[in-house]
Amino acid sequence: MFDLIWDPIITIAAILLCSLVVYGLIKVARRNLKPNPTADKEKNYACGEELKPEEMHADSGQFFSPVRRVLKPFYRYVQTAHTGSLNTYLLWVVVGFIIILAVVLLTVR
Repeated sequence: MFDLIWDPIITIAAILLCSLVVYGLIKVARRNLKPNPTADKEKNYACGEELKPEEMHADSGQFFSPVRRVLKPFYRYVQTAHTGSLNTYLLWVVVGFIIILAVVLLTVR
């Protein structure tokens, strides 16, 4: 009995069927919605103040400054290896992923 339940083709078919049912339900539910929000819903509200959209932009410099401060010695060490080439950037991403994966796998054991 369990061989039938865990058959890969039946499992994939069940997942696709469930996905189609959910997609259909979402389409039916959204059919009666207004596509444009009202002016009140477009207002940004922050701590009692109404802000304009241009005032809501978060500065990335402030967001990443704690990360830069903590990793500053590491950045100085690897800065010379960064050439600006996309291939090099992708190599760094893959190497970083492998390092993080190895740390996670060694920690789990």
